[in-house]
Order: sequence, then C-alpha cells, then structure tokens
Amino acid sequence: MSNKTHTTAVVLIPPETVQPPIQAIRRVHDRNFRRWMPHITLLYPFAERQDFTTITPALAKAAQQVSPFSVQFARFDAFKHRKSCTMFLVPEPKDDILRLHNALMTHLPDYDDTARFAGGFHPHLSVGQLQHRSLQTEQQRLQTEWQPIQCELAHLSLIYRSPETDDRFVVAEQFPFQIRS
Repeated sequence: MSNKTHTTAVVLIPPETVQPPIQAIRRVHDRNFRRWMPHITLLYPFAERQDFTTITPALAKAAQQVSPFSVQFARFDAFKHRKSCTMFLVPEPKDDILRLHNALMTHLPDYDDTARFAGGFHPHLSVGQLQHRSLQTEQQRLQTEWQPIQCELAHLSLIYRSPETDDRFVVAEQFPFQIRS
C-alpha cells in the first residue's frame, strides 16, 4: 500500500478563460480559495511527491483512455455535513468524468478514497462552505445570477501543495487525454 498525503491530488482544472466567475464566488465563500485552484477532484489524498515518478505512468495510461470532453457548469448543489455545507457546481454531463475516474481506479486502486462515499464518486467543483441556515437562500441567489459555463477538459493534472508558494497547490504535471482522429 502506497503512502497517501493530503498535500497532493489528481484533478481536472477548468481552463483559465472560464475561471473568473467561479473565482468570484469562491473568493467570497471558499475558505480554501487561496490554497486550491478551481478543480474537480479525482483522487485525493494522493501519493507522496517522492513517489510521483513511479506513479506518473499510470496517470498517463488512464488519461489516454479518454478523449477530450466538454462539460457545462450550469447548476449549483450542496453536500450537507453535520455542522456545515459544501456548495458546488455540478459538471454535466458527468459520464466522461466517471469514465476517467474508473480508468484511474483500474490503474491506481490504492487511491480509492473519492470512490468510498455512500453514493460513490460524485464529480463536483466546490465553490464554498456555508452554514445550513444560509445555504438555500445563497444557493438560490447564485443560481439566479449564474450564467452557465461550457468548457473543454483535455487533460488531468497532478497537483501538490508547495512550500515555495505559501502552501498553495501548484500543477506538477499534466496528462493529455487521447486525441482521436
């Protein structure tokens, strides 16, 4: 069993061109705004940085099992926890993300934490944490103002928290999806 750490992850990062409206919400609501870029988590916790070289071939193989795909962020939803809620944008359709996650599980079965939730793996892009009492009002307000975002995802990213960047996550490597002709 490989060591896991909360300082690395495998994620999908929407292109920077579509990030401003997402970041506007995260700046207000997400306590992790400075630490994480907007992302959809695939594997977390993940491998220690010193294990990256042995693990990257599996990431490359998994990435080659899917083609670039388009998602839309049109709808907000939330996970309710005991003391708070996590509000997120729903990437739709989610079939390609699920296919990619399954490919990752095939190649890296030790890193199945994101698959262990009651409902299984649930693709989402977190935009903030809210108290139960303010969730419905805030979610409705944001939904009313929101302009759906469409973007293409063409690679997965291996990220790590870097002491050089004030403990913010940075991209270590990107793995392109297979371009089918």
